[in-house]
Amino acid sequence: MYSTGGTKVLFVIDTLEIGGAEQSLLANTNRFKSITPIVCHIYKGDSLKPKFLENGIKVYSLNIPYKYGFIKAYNALKKVVEIEKPDMIVGYITMTEIIARLVGRSKKTPVIGTFINDLYAKDYNKHLSWRSKQLVNLFKLLNKLTSKICVGFVANSQAIKDANSKHLDLPLSKIKVINRGRDSRKIKSRNFDNFSLNGSTRFLNVSRLFPVKGHKELILGFERVVQQYPSATLHIMGDGPARQSLQDLIAEKKLENNVFLLGSRNDVPTVMCEYDCFVFPSYMEGFSGSVVEAMFAGLPVLASDIGPNQEAIKHGHTGYLFETGSIEAIEQAMLWFIENKSVAYQYAKEAYQYAKNNFELNDIVEQFEEFLINSSKAALPY
Repeated sequence: MYSTGGTKVLFVIDTLEIGGAEQSLLANTNRFKSITPIVCHIYKGDSLKPKFLENGIKVYSLNIPYKYGFIKAYNALKKVVEIEKPDMIVGYITMTEIIARLVGRSKKTPVIGTFINDLYAKDYNKHLSWRSKQLVNLFKLLNKLTSKICVGFVANSQAIKDANSKHLDLPLSKIKVINRGRDSRKIKSRNFDNFSLNGSTRFLNVSRLFPVKGHKELILGFERVVQQYPSATLHIMGDGPARQSLQDLIAEKKLENNVFLLGSRNDVPTVMCEYDCFVFPSYMEGFSGSVVEAMFAGLPVLASDIGPNQEAIKHGHTGYLFETGSIEAIEQAMLWFIENKSVAYQYAKEAYQYAKNNFELNDIVEQFEEFLINSSKAALPY
């Protein structure tokens, strides 16, 4: 349970739907010892709200309409700050973070920014419409202009820190890298002494259904695997706007008996261990909590070779990295696993120990809390 005294921090995020940033926020705020957390979500979507309330964390739901709510969101958040008088504001997700920065400046409250993905990655705009690309460009401009308001930043990977420092012209010293952590005690792990090298292979992917997550390429690569191993299956946990197009692709390729879209699941930490291998083909990422969960679950990990994944997985030691966006590379990675299971399980064993040493949630929360408290004390008045 979090502290009821000490530093009061207002965490502002777009929604409380099930996602990596939202779940990390829940996990962190539940474990603070010297910070009193208050959570405010700007837009509609509150699937995780009951979890915060169950742990005694106050939640403000502004429920602003997505498309035209910037000024309304600014005014509503400003009222929350006037009521709570936090010692610090922490903003998440680009548009919401910009609003939090402007409110913090107007109320003379220190603001910490968070970098959870690479808004400037070459593939970020790849799947967007022309209108959406223009909107992202506007966000980038506002992001750069308002980033100077923040007294510090937390990046969830070194790659994300480097990218944002460069594009926002921020000193590296202003950005602290704190990876996403997971509580290994809540993740059921496979028995490393009892792996089956025979039988059908069950692949798993866990991520939101957005084009940049690489599901289309994953399914097309897996289609070729099925040609050699017809009993292999691929389960995808997560939901999002790409669901229908992926369902259509599965039907087009006649993979209904091999590929299954399972939607959002609350039992991921306990069912991961029932699979044989975790595949993560994302084009862009901050630092994937799903990859960490797979490591704790004892699953061999096949992942795209983007920078953040390279910080979690060392190719040929704790997992297998493949060329980002390549259908052929995904196919070869999955075939490699099927034909080299004993080696892959040794990688998984090493990955589990690496995760224990580097991504245990209590250690991550301690780093985060210490950074926020120190930043609050060091913050200069506007």
